[in-house]
Amino acid sequence: MRSVVFLLFLIGSCAIAQMFSADEVLQDAEFVYQKLKDVHVNIFHTFSEIEAEEEFSKLKSRLSAQQYLGLREAFKLLSEFVALFKDGHTYLSITDQFYEYLDADGKIVPILVSFTDEGIIILADVEGKINEPCLLMSLNGIPAEELKDEILRMISYEKVSFAYVKASKLFHQYCWVIFKEPESFGVEYSTKQGVQHKIELAPVSFEEYKSRRDQLNLSNEKLWDFSTVGENTAILRIDTFGSYYEKDLKQFIKEAFERVKREGIQNLIIDLRENGGGDSRIAEYLYSFISDKPYRIYAEVHVKYSDDAIRKLKIFDPLLLFRIKVLKQETIVYRNSLKKPKKNDLLFNGNIFVLTGSQTFSAATDFAAMMKDLKIATIVGEETGGLASSYGDVLPLTLPNTGLRLGVSFKYFVRCGGFDDKRGVIPDVVIRADPHSVLQGVDQAVQTVLEIVRNDDRAKERR
Repeated sequence: MRSVVFLLFLIGSCAIAQMFSADEVLQDAEFVYQKLKDVHVNIFHTFSEIEAEEEFSKLKSRLSAQQYLGLREAFKLLSEFVALFKDGHTYLSITDQFYEYLDADGKIVPILVSFTDEGIIILADVEGKINEPCLLMSLNGIPAEELKDEILRMISYEKVSFAYVKASKLFHQYCWVIFKEPESFGVEYSTKQGVQHKIELAPVSFEEYKSRRDQLNLSNEKLWDFSTVGENTAILRIDTFGSYYEKDLKQFIKEAFERVKREGIQNLIIDLRENGGGDSRIAEYLYSFISDKPYRIYAEVHVKYSDDAIRKLKIFDPLLLFRIKVLKQETIVYRNSLKKPKKNDLLFNGNIFVLTGSQTFSAATDFAAMMKDLKIATIVGEETGGLASSYGDVLPLTLPNTGLRLGVSFKYFVRCGGFDDKRGVIPDVVIRADPHSVLQGVDQAVQTVLEIVRNDDRAKERR
């Protein structure tokens, strides 16, 4: 009996640990708003301070009307406020807490989806009851359009195409925030023929979800890969420039270009469609294998040296601190000249194509912008999900009460070409991504490049 009581006490303690008083969440809200103003290099770039003050007053009113809030409810309210500022690098995250839930054998929504302008497309369910892509009509009684809007409001983004990608990949996490832990999911959907169905699906473990996702090839197990397509064309796929992988990634790039040289590759496709960014130094390293033309990743970098940034970056340079503290130059602009890449014996001299898409973000977008601005490559695919001139370099902070993670941009990067058109990198050849083609294993962007190569070869033969 005592063991049962103890177990109930533990369960109760866990539940209480996830509850916060309205005052505690309000303190976190004030922390968030203050850090956005203190740390961000230009937080009111699209959302004015007057508008922000009005929204923050509404947030405080909503909080004061409640006595306690759960962690997920607090995240929802605070993330919606952060998302108003329209910066994909400035966000609130509940991912750590979600993984704690998964580690404790938590169950999640059993459908895999793709967000589009038309709505939420169900690609498949874990049980295999849905055998073809169909349009979600409602989930547990919430109309799909309402659910779509609710999820997008929690996502920080500049371009809605990037938000669609993030919502699709993290649909199971956002459903955990919205639906908590239901015993089942009522899924209403419509087929391509317009026939409507409603089924009940049980929540599943993350391992079951991941296994089904892998079966559909909706995620790459390997973050990079090199393969040949035809006699003289190869694909170099890189899904990250993350500094954590720097050593292995650089070794892979070197070995890939050794193969390019050894096999006489004449056309190289660099696939960055799923590259969410990382360290620009890795992008520079890649550049050294494909061009000896003078370059710069950014024309300018604007850095805001707030007290938080100085502490996190551990800045001790007396001259820089004098400029910041005494001369009050809180934001400093660094202008970059073109520079010559390092000599490389593996330098590629053939045709280069860079594939971009809605998930191409941050440093991957910067690389694509440089390739376009310097006319090094033909860009194929969709406009990048990240802006070519954008805010970035995230300062990580932790909210004092809920423990949620806040990321705030403290730099502004101007693309290689030295302008800001408020757009992503626009492809030279536009190919729209199609969820149906992906499920059928058809890569339209790669097929388009191969057709360009074939036409070019035919033209050379005629000459």
